[in-house]
Amino acid sequence: MKLLDLVKLGAVATLLTSEAAMAAPADQHPGKVGTVDEFLPVSDFCGTKPLKVAYSSGYSGDPWRKISKAEFELEAAKCPNITEARYTDAQGSVEQQISDIQGLAAQGFDVIIVYPDGGEALLRAMNQAMKRGAKVVPFYGGADFPGTPGRDYVVNVSADQKVEGKMAAEWIAKQLDGKGNVVMLGGAPGAISTQNTYDGAMEVFSKYPDIHMLEDGPVATNWDRAQYQKVMTSLIAKHPKIDAVMSDYGVGAMGGLRAFEATNTPIPLWTTRDANELACFYYDNKDKNPNFQIFTTSAGTWLTRLALRKGLAAANNIEDAEPSIIIDPVIDNTTSDDPKFKPICDKDLPMGAHVSSFTMTKEEMQAVFK
Repeated sequence: MKLLDLVKLGAVATLLTSEAAMAAPADQHPGKVGTVDEFLPVSDFCGTKPLKVAYSSGYSGDPWRKISKAEFELEAAKCPNITEARYTDAQGSVEQQISDIQGLAAQGFDVIIVYPDGGEALLRAMNQAMKRGAKVVPFYGGADFPGTPGRDYVVNVSADQKVEGKMAAEWIAKQLDGKGNVVMLGGAPGAISTQNTYDGAMEVFSKYPDIHMLEDGPVATNWDRAQYQKVMTSLIAKHPKIDAVMSDYGVGAMGGLRAFEATNTPIPLWTTRDANELACFYYDNKDKNPNFQIFTTSAGTWLTRLALRKGLAAANNIEDAEPSIIIDPVIDNTTSDDPKFKPICDKDLPMGAHVSSFTMTKEEMQAVFK
């Protein structure tokens, strides 16, 4: 081969390598585990080109969704180049959420964050949206959410719900000295977040043969406090001795706690996610119920902000080194001597508020409930 030919081949190879490097998507660090202390400002990822962003929710009937929507909108408002921030509510229909995702992609939304209430059934719609150029980021589906990052979605953003379940179970086992009866109240039937929490707890309880789950799996409540109360009333009648209750939604859990109150039954240990009303209820009832102690982790409404940042980073081909899987911080632990775990009851905030929403001001939280 002539020298000129070799030079030409070398030039072509260099050009192809350069183009491949330019086309390579920036790393969004899928699967990276970390804490909220590693979060970065959204201004690092806004970019300058006009962008449309959206939040697809499968359901919107509880305060958590309302707060998470506000968190998404507040974060988007920090980027002057975002021209639209839309929210869609599938009202509990998997088919409607699939349609919502497809519609947002067809309308040219650049970033779509998805609360995957429909679980694996949403993967095809997310994959199709990615093929149309949208940067899709599911959040709160658990660390093991199905699908392939980079193909079906950019990155999966979630609290590690199995770790939360393990932490709650370890706390219960310690308080009960390894012996007692436990029930778990879940959300919608088959909800990924509920099942992940339950699976994590069972890994711990399997080491304690004298701890008994009174029901086979989490009992569905649809995260509705009226359902919580109805279900818990039935469980109290069915099981004369309940030593601990686990749940994965603090505001909804208030219905379960009211069931103990209404039936004049001593309130047992309780693990859940934080809620302002829960903290206030604890202070109002702890003296009358000596076994009533609470352990909560953050409600994590701020995950919509992280999901949006990951989506913006992908849309602008900017690396986002923030963790995508978050170990939720413990908020309340009434058996601890550490003052930082003392429950906070803020009478100036709505009872449905989550005091762990450190990314929102009190005024912003109050505005959600007006």
